Amino acid sequence: MSNRMMRADSEISRVLSDIIQNRLSDPRLSNEIITVTKVNTSSDFRHCKVWISILSKNKNNKSKILELLKKSSGFIKRELGQDLDLPFIPELVFELDENLEYSERINNILNELSLSKENNDIESDN
Repeated sequence: MSNRMMRADSEISRVLSDIIQNRLSDPRLSNEIITVTKVNTSSDFRHCKVWISILSKNKNNKSKILELLKKSSGFIKRELGQDLDLPFIPELVFELDENLEYSERINNILNELSLSKENNDIESDN
């Protein structure tokens, strides 16, 4: 990936984060923490894949939030176009980034294994 594309992706990510956090006025999004984790823009700036991470108390909300972002993509594109000087304003494709949850699950498993080993060591000492 060229330096130009990396800079463009970084800037698009920064602006998208601001739009999602500060400019979307949907009350269903107000209590959620939505983070843009990665952006990958095509070299012709026509398409942009946006990975988001959602921290929500209700795990069922994630698909609803993703759907809301998809439905808001027209507004988000307009805002993006006003903030950035790009050859084209790309079509946005939102994807859920599951890496945070995956890491959390791995940590929980490792912690359980560690506790189990400690308990076994304590029992064998007695």
